[in-house]
Amino acid sequence: MSNVTFPNGLKKAMSVFTASLIMFTAMLVWAQQAHAASGLIVNNAERTDTSGNPIWSQGGWMMQEGTTFYWYGMDFSVKGHKQINVYTSTDFVNWTPHKDIVDFDTINAKLDADNDSTTGRFAHSQWVGRPVVKYNGVLDKYVLMAEWGNGDQDGSRNKLTIFTSDSVTGPFTYEKHIAKPAGWGMGDLGSIYTDSDGSTYITYSDDYNGNINSAIRVSKLAPNFLSIEQQMFTIPHNFIPTNAPKKEASTLFKKGSKYMLLASRTDGWTSTETYCYSASNLAGPWSGGSSCATSPNSANSFDNQVDQVLPIQGAQGTVYLFIGDRWNNMKNGNGTMGSTQLGRNNWYPVTFDSNDKLTINGLTQWFLDPVNGTWSAPPVASPLQFYSMVNGNSNKAITVAVHSTATGSAIEQQPYGSSKADGANNVIKTASSFESQLWQLVNLGGGYYKLKNAGSNKVLGLDAGSTADGALNKQWPESGSANQSWSFTVIP
Repeated sequence: MSNVTFPNGLKKAMSVFTASLIMFTAMLVWAQQAHAASGLIVNNAERTDTSGNPIWSQGGWMMQEGTTFYWYGMDFSVKGHKQINVYTSTDFVNWTPHKDIVDFDTINAKLDADNDSTTGRFAHSQWVGRPVVKYNGVLDKYVLMAEWGNGDQDGSRNKLTIFTSDSVTGPFTYEKHIAKPAGWGMGDLGSIYTDSDGSTYITYSDDYNGNINSAIRVSKLAPNFLSIEQQMFTIPHNFIPTNAPKKEASTLFKKGSKYMLLASRTDGWTSTETYCYSASNLAGPWSGGSSCATSPNSANSFDNQVDQVLPIQGAQGTVYLFIGDRWNNMKNGNGTMGSTQLGRNNWYPVTFDSNDKLTINGLTQWFLDPVNGTWSAPPVASPLQFYSMVNGNSNKAITVAVHSTATGSAIEQQPYGSSKADGANNVIKTASSFESQLWQLVNLGGGYYKLKNAGSNKVLGLDAGSTADGALNKQWPESGSANQSWSFTVIP
């Protein structure tokens, strides 16, 4: 493990290592060729479409047809107006928008035509969320399902609402709704999954026994997707362990012969840890129920709620993509925001050990090659490159206070010393070979590192684990917390 000096030592290194620049350039060319088919995934940032507009795809769902990926989700950019968008891409970097693809006016038109006097009519003030889409060969149409909360006093909470279209990009028109898919109220619609035998299933949070979000339900759809054919399994919230919290926002996928189901904890719009279940048969028995592993350690899935895990099968392998959501435009009942961090949608690679234990890797930047089904982390920091250093807990970068160039200026965190005492502030000094200015990069995995000071043998973190702008960087004994982890973002 080599020692490097930050930040002034980088400038010195540029001249000291001029002789190795040719070799480094060759390595850089090789790295660019290695990632020629890969797209750089950048998290903790607002994603934009090919028109340069912000992407709105909350509670989103992705599917693949051929080499094209379709990303459906809710657009809450206009208050009091419900809109579903789909974005298309072949590389996960360039996303073409197809907006307002669901004709909600067709709900009331069909209810009126059917003389339905028991169902309340649709209004844009009502809740609509979590659309999922799948092609149905019986209908020869694409079927879109979503939650619809229309305020009926029938205990249904959310209705499973079904739309169809001749085109994958819409327009989708209303077909029908199912008030209580399992006989109880429905919460979050989770996922739609087609097994190897052609059978298709949905998952959703269920008000089992009249208790809101007391279970996750796995239900088999009829061949035309317009009704529930069979209830496969109910996972009570306290199934494993017995004191487990209520769940919502579920996703179902398969790895090899094993079914995997992930869900978040019920906590309003707030990001939570993700829970993992697995089974060899959809009818059970299911096992697990503990928090999924994360790298580095994160108590709230890197400030996300799980939307989906999407298997991307390519020529060389399969990437399992964790699609996370930050509800940073939503307020909880107590007035707090679901999240205050930048970026509504974040994507992380999922890995498995030899026992199929799942780990969500919270990389701020990484390369995805959907054609080959491979991914890779950014290269380890080089002394010939400038970097922004981002904290793994706050997702903010360290900077010199008020952009000062004066010796002794404090180092603090903002959005994108020689003391050996705990809590000593970091300050800038003229570059030297003093141990107090030498930091060792200790690989934590998942693209994160500890920075250990050669003089004090302590690691760099934020004061009291703060996520606030202007918080000071301080050194502390190692604790293993995300507050002491850092990722490096290349600055061109």
